[in-house]
Amino acid sequence: MESQSSRHATLLNSDYGKSSKELIEFVGQLRALGAHIDLELPRIVVIGNQSAGKSSLVEAISGISVPRDAGTCTRCPMECRLAHSSEGWSCQIKIRWEYDGNTRLDEVEEEDFGPLLTDKGDVEPMLRRAQAAVLNPDSEPSKFLSMSEEDFKSGKSLKGPKSLLFSRNVVCVELKGPDLADLSFVDLPGIVQNAEADVVQLVEDLVRSYIEGNSLILVTLPMSDDIENQKAARLAKLADPSGSRTIGVLTKPDTLSSGSTKARSMWLEVLEGRRHSLRHGYYCTRQPDDDERTRGITGADARAAELSFFQSTAPWSSSTHQHRFGTANLVQNLSSLLTHIIRESLPRILDQVALQLESCNSQLAKLPPPITAEPTAFVLALVTSFCSELAQRVRGSPTNTAIVQSTRRTYEAFKMNIRASAPPFVPYKDQTQAPRDISQYLRVDTNDRSARSKQFAGKVYYLEDVKAHISSSITRELPGNVPYAAKLALLQDFQNSWHASALGCFEEVQDAFKESVKALVHEYFERYNALKTVVGPVTLELMKTCADTTVSQLKTILELETSPFTQNNHYFQESRDKWLAKYKDARAGKGPVERVTPAIAAPTPSLGSFSFSTSLTGTPAKAPTNPDPKPAPADAHHAKRVALSEPAGTLVTPQTTSPTPAPARPPTFFLSPGQRSAEQTPTVNAALAPAANPFEFANTASPRQPARVAPAPADDSARQQLVAETLANLAKLGYTGIGEDDLGKLNPPDIYEEELQVMAEVRAYFQVAYKRVIDYIPLSIDHHFLYAFVKQLQQLLFERLGLGTARSAERCNEYVAEEPTIVATRDELLTKKKRLENVQRALFNFGM
Repeated sequence: MESQSSRHATLLNSDYGKSSKELIEFVGQLRALGAHIDLELPRIVVIGNQSAGKSSLVEAISGISVPRDAGTCTRCPMECRLAHSSEGWSCQIKIRWEYDGNTRLDEVEEEDFGPLLTDKGDVEPMLRRAQAAVLNPDSEPSKFLSMSEEDFKSGKSLKGPKSLLFSRNVVCVELKGPDLADLSFVDLPGIVQNAEADVVQLVEDLVRSYIEGNSLILVTLPMSDDIENQKAARLAKLADPSGSRTIGVLTKPDTLSSGSTKARSMWLEVLEGRRHSLRHGYYCTRQPDDDERTRGITGADARAAELSFFQSTAPWSSSTHQHRFGTANLVQNLSSLLTHIIRESLPRILDQVALQLESCNSQLAKLPPPITAEPTAFVLALVTSFCSELAQRVRGSPTNTAIVQSTRRTYEAFKMNIRASAPPFVPYKDQTQAPRDISQYLRVDTNDRSARSKQFAGKVYYLEDVKAHISSSITRELPGNVPYAAKLALLQDFQNSWHASALGCFEEVQDAFKESVKALVHEYFERYNALKTVVGPVTLELMKTCADTTVSQLKTILELETSPFTQNNHYFQESRDKWLAKYKDARAGKGPVERVTPAIAAPTPSLGSFSFSTSLTGTPAKAPTNPDPKPAPADAHHAKRVALSEPAGTLVTPQTTSPTPAPARPPTFFLSPGQRSAEQTPTVNAALAPAANPFEFANTASPRQPARVAPAPADDSARQQLVAETLANLAKLGYTGIGEDDLGKLNPPDIYEEELQVMAEVRAYFQVAYKRVIDYIPLSIDHHFLYAFVKQLQQLLFERLGLGTARSAERCNEYVAEEPTIVATRDELLTKKKRLENVQRALFNFGM
């Protein structure tokens, strides 16, 4: 076999060896920066059962002695960094603090422990002291450096109140020398089996944390025990099921006696890859036993003895895999393999650093920035900004429309609810006489097309219903006077739903506004819990105060509407006339086609009746059949009311002996000029009227007949032409300013004249009242609730937060104290960002 020194010289003098040294040292630098916290750095991890020869292997690779005594064996990770150097041998021991107990620290700190050592004999005692410092993190490391050898060996003052059995913090050993290869590995505590359960679990967890990822696993397997029985082999198998990252090192081959032929044969099959195969295979080393160590065998002598053993001992001497025997072959392969893994990993590490930095910056951007301003000024500015934005949202701006648009939708729905309460008066005797579609009488205006689909809570009032209502309200009124109580009851009837509609409108506005305020409080004060606990309740308290005031105002407005009053006389009169004309049009047959029962013939007028002659030639014309024939009313009041409401004359036919009625035709003011020219001048009853008067009057009133109605034109355009001609003719007669709606006023009175008047007045007053309510309710909500809230909020918050008081500075310090979780998250991210930036800078400087 080639000598160990010649192998080292060949490896280290090559360009590859120099590259290996740079790469391995660079990974060590990255680890010192804490890169391994965020990134998977290539490394070799040495594991094995307790007493598996692991410490001997580490000594053979590193050339130093490690603690072996009971209680002082490896109890924390030990990272060995070997570097070839043409200068003299040296060793620097360091401690890398990564954990506080089991909690990883945000910042990794690596510090020197003791001076630079140049004597190999000083390494083992210094490692003992370093390990003691790691196991007692509550004590200053310098304490263990200054402790006398006698006190240290006696164990006095070694165990503090937080002394640990094992630690995750790392003792680092930096070795440089001419006989060293470029290599880095971590030696972990031996896996124990005969110990307390928590100790066993602690060591296994530590081993698992190191061998996961892309670490190379160097597992020591003593030949004194079957491979299936060794816990270290099972853990390696679990972490690396395919065996692509595991290297097996068979130790203690000299413990197999010459008679153990079967065991030697089995281990040879393992070494040559025929059993339990691994991608990187197995190596076999032989280290000095206790007697040889006691005699102080040197490293060179140990390697020579190892070489002699494998050359002279069967079956090792006859194996075809001689490159897998000896520590030198193992070290050469490990260095080459580690260098290859590092070279392949660095580009990936650079990409991972960039990705993690981007993620780190993104997470930091989502967190609120730390407060740098004076706390009192900061709180004052924050509260002022909050109140200002809320005021903008309430009053509306191009960028703050949600609240205003929400209230507008609510107010529009409120308006439609009030409009839907319009008195449902239908100018027909009863339902049997009314057309199927009565929506035109339920509309608030001509543009309201929603009446068809409206559902009425109350009943629809027909003429007979209004008549019965008036009759039931009569007390001591004079004949012909409608009781005020009858009108008042009808007025209040359509207002019954206004209270619920107004309060429902306000509740909807209040709920939406409350949610908006809560969201804004969350947006401004979520990160300041102490401030939020004051602002949140204050806003709810003020909201309740404003709400109580608003409800009181709404009730006052609605209470005012219970007493009919208006000075808007022109609009009231105009609406009353409009609806009266509409009702009379319906009574005259100009409304929608009626669904009526067959007409009953009108009784022949008595001799005592008076009449208007509609024939200019004296030809008698019979009145049309009354669509609402009635017997004379039983009560005297109604009889008198009819008589008092009778006009000077009623349009009827004169008395004739012929019962045959003349065909009905329209009144002369609906005739075109051509039609009107064919008519004759009406005859005059000389007994009752002067010659110039074209009317005939009877001595007594006859039962009233509805106006005769012209047949409906064939189409709407013909009707419009007829109406236009009629209005033009009226204008020629001097009746100017008359519109189509006014034509209904020309209809003569009928038996329901009083009811029609009441219906028109109540309907007109609704028009006046509802227009007031749909404005004043929203205005009251706006001013007494929304505007009042934003007007009072800022001053109230200043008072409740104690701004301007003697303790305001102290309070503000408490208010702006951030949530511990936010502070911890930000600090952690900032530390990680700094760490990653340092690693990225190191990678760039290395030439990546």
